[in-house]
Amino acid sequence: MIPEIIKRRTIRQYSDKKVSEKDITEIIKAAQFAPTGMNTRVVEYIVVKDKKSKEQIAEIMNQKQFIKDAPILIIPVSDTTKSPLFIQDLSIASSYIQLQAVACGLGSVWKHAYPDQVEKVKKLLHIPDNVTFINMLAIGYAKEKKDVHTDAEFDIKKIHHEQW
Repeated sequence: MIPEIIKRRTIRQYSDKKVSEKDITEIIKAAQFAPTGMNTRVVEYIVVKDKKSKEQIAEIMNQKQFIKDAPILIIPVSDTTKSPLFIQDLSIASSYIQLQAVACGLGSVWKHAYPDQVEKVKKLLHIPDNVTFINMLAIGYAKEKKDVHTDAEFDIKKIHHEQW
């Protein structure tokens, strides 16, 4: 199994150590390699590092802890007029972001976004009306230590062949 899958855990506590521009670029490069429906490749990325902006986003998202404390937020966005599959595209890109973050020695957490939160964040970050997002990813060096996944978490009963 790919080591990043086994190591990827939700991280909600981050150190103050900055994430390098090289790592940010590598994370977004991995996300750009994610497949998109009909190969539209319309997903783009907003990287937020500014403390005040993160505090405002944390308030909107009703998530005080990890959004404002993480060194960076990455918000995958998509133009809804260019792809009917933007939810799927954003989900896959977000998963690639999380796996590449692990490869870079970083932790992450996926924070879902409700429609009212999306609209408020869009206004704050000047995101056009035709562009949306479904989540944001807080990324940084983990302050907490979590065990890797083990085979004990695997449940073979969740596999169904041919029918339920």
